Amino acid sequence: MLVCLCWWISPAAFGQQNPSAPLLLIGIDGLRWDIIDRHPAPNLRRLAQEGVRAQGLIPVMPSKTFPNFYAIATGLYPEHNGVLDNTTYDEVLETTFRMSNQDDARWFEGEPIWSTAEAQGVRAATMFWVGSGVENGGRRPSYWHPFDDSVPNEERVAQVLAWLDLPAAERPRFLSVYFEAVDSASHEYGVDSPEEAAALTALDATLGALLEGLTQRGLRDQINLVVVGDHGMTNLSAERIIYLDDYADLGAGFSNLFSPQLSGERQGNAVFAGFHGEASAVESLYQALALAHPHLSVYRQAQFPEWFHQDHPERAPDLILMPDNGWLVSKRAVPFNGPAANHGYSPQERDMHAAFIASGPAFASGQIVESFEVVQLYNLMCRLLGITPAPNDGQPEALNHLLVGAGLPAMGH
Repeated sequence: MLVCLCWWISPAAFGQQNPSAPLLLIGIDGLRWDIIDRHPAPNLRRLAQEGVRAQGLIPVMPSKTFPNFYAIATGLYPEHNGVLDNTTYDEVLETTFRMSNQDDARWFEGEPIWSTAEAQGVRAATMFWVGSGVENGGRRPSYWHPFDDSVPNEERVAQVLAWLDLPAAERPRFLSVYFEAVDSASHEYGVDSPEEAAALTALDATLGALLEGLTQRGLRDQINLVVVGDHGMTNLSAERIIYLDDYADLGAGFSNLFSPQLSGERQGNAVFAGFHGEASAVESLYQALALAHPHLSVYRQAQFPEWFHQDHPERAPDLILMPDNGWLVSKRAVPFNGPAANHGYSPQERDMHAAFIASGPAFASGQIVESFEVVQLYNLMCRLLGITPAPNDGQPEALNHLLVGAGLPAMGH
């Protein structure tokens, strides 16, 4: 059962909103809350100055790509949309879902924004968004592409503009596009590296071309743009590894345990690890690790804090290991060969917060607002499109203050 059932509030509540205006959702993997302050990004900075920027976008746990981009799309916590991690084990199906299973509809539960839109007569188009390649309730977006990281960013932008060039009867009013280059550079070279800066600057230039394309079509002042990251990033070190086999015999005694993050080909160096298995083996591992290391927290399922939102009936781990920010859990036999930086830590860690920037006719101008959770975005997007949201975990009016007419004070200059 969902913890919050939202209700419809007319877009007319804010007079300058136009539910016929297109909405373009731009997802930038690894766009940490402060990255545009650390590296050159003139287009993103301009959008932030013209519109609304949040102090941070708070991810769901774990702060990884699949759980967060799908939570943005559905307004649901992982326990309600089924995507509990980039790697999710289902005990009933006896199946481990991985990011390569992007076309397996069994993984993706809940109703994403493109399905909500299509069900209410609003055409949707998605370029690589998590979960958009599967049928949901018998529906797909009118236009969609399965993820292919070989497609250059320029082609992704060209596709978005081509969709906007379609005749009015065929043109989508909800569009989304995804970019992974910043995340890839941060992983490989680290936070604040020259390579991270170069990746952001290059992507910012691509977004500049998108904005110019919108201007040429007379859409720049008519379209609502929402730019989101999925998580932050923090640097790693070989000096910050918790070797679990220093404290527990991970051999035959734990043969009845399975960790999607630490089993099989995924042997170690995890930022978050869940275990599934028999109660006695789970309890033995808990007793061995609970007080083992000052930078490791261990939780049984019955004691999961509410903010974990991992209590899915078939996919919740029986035990969760949570190292502190910047630490890893691993095994002695597994070498540490990077990455230089990673994410997946507690959403309460500031390093894990993502960026949120929105600009367009519906949004207030020149505002900085408090951080908010990713699950709040679904209701906002429904409101911008003038459609009725499906039941979700967000609060219906949580982001009203981002919109024109919300009574925000003007920023000082």
